[in-house]
Amino acid sequence: MGELLLVLLPAIVLVALIWGLATALSPRDTGLSEAEKYQRDLAERSAQHYAAQVQAATAARARLESITRPSQNTQAMHSDLAPARKYTERR
Repeated sequence: MGELLLVLLPAIVLVALIWGLATALSPRDTGLSEAEKYQRDLAERSAQHYAAQVQAATAARARLESITRPSQNTQAMHSDLAPARKYTERR
């Protein structure tokens, strides 16, 4: 029985030491904490809100320009007809 304790006791201590080192040196959980998840969610919602604001401002500017400025197609049409009018007036 004494010989069994002399063999098992160091083996148990060695196994416990190896297990402890493996546990201590293993990488920690790399998952996101709740604070990091909240920060990412907040940043995502902020970016979506900003994109919506930019889109709304761009649409409003386009509407305002379409109301206050004549269409470029209309201007091009008038500028294309001017030489034709001069040509027909000369004849």
